[in-house]
Amino acid sequence: MKNIFFQNNFEKSQEVLILDKSDGDVANFGKQWRDHVDVQIDSKNNFNISKNYLKDLLFGDLEILRNKDVLEIGSGAGRFTEHICKYANNCVSVDLSSAIFYNVASKEKNLIRIKADFSKLLPQKKFDIVFYRGVLQHTPNPKESILRLFSFVSKEEGMVFFDIYPRPKIGFLHPKYLFWRPFFKTLISYEVCENFLKKNITLILKVKRNIKKIFFNSDFLSDCLIPVWDYYGKIDLNKEQLESWAVLDTLDGLYAKYDYPMSNKEVSLLLSNHSITIQETDKVRNFFKASLRNKKK
Repeated sequence: MKNIFFQNNFEKSQEVLILDKSDGDVANFGKQWRDHVDVQIDSKNNFNISKNYLKDLLFGDLEILRNKDVLEIGSGAGRFTEHICKYANNCVSVDLSSAIFYNVASKEKNLIRIKADFSKLLPQKKFDIVFYRGVLQHTPNPKESILRLFSFVSKEEGMVFFDIYPRPKIGFLHPKYLFWRPFFKTLISYEVCENFLKKNITLILKVKRNIKKIFFNSDFLSDCLIPVWDYYGKIDLNKEQLESWAVLDTLDGLYAKYDYPMSNKEVSLLLSNHSITIQETDKVRNFFKASLRNKKK
């Protein structure tokens, strides 16, 4: 599919349009999706977890993608791309990391893959929908990133769907920020941590779940003591899948260069101050559907 959406001059490699050759500060994400490419992919695991999550972030309306030109930013290994392509007229997936080379929807004829910092992209043709999930908190300046999303959609019809991780109640006093992340990033390399997790994840999860029982099933306290992500009882996964997800998301959580969560109130105020209309929001999960046009009554 020919690029009609951006003015930038791209190089091309492996059918990917390249603006930024370096992975920059997101090199760890490229490693994650290279080595764990199939972990969250519905078509590879015979589940619909990613499709259902996509539907949730679209506020229950997958059909809103039908025959639309969609810009997906931070696409990773394509857990959402493979579903967006089934509905969209065109899907342009952007990722700064080398994960873009491993996108599982790469053979779809209505897909364009771009390796770039999305803030450098110069729009030539506006999109109907911009979709940005699970990445905003990992940008250097989430507020600027959120506002930048709206430069890619038309004022009349365009819609932006995004989320950003909610700020913990104790903010940056949370042990993940105060201790665990600095400890791992300073003293333990990504590769050493990955190898340790792969070899010991069964035991680690067993210990963590027992600790959780001792502390009255408190996720917060068990997370403070053992900073390993565990989806037991939260997502319908088998034992092997739970362990794979634990390894992947622990690496994601501990080695991110930036992590700036925002409260729903902070995001809402930001949008309001820039005359951006919130069409819908989920205050618990921090999902937003917003546009440049006035909200329909």
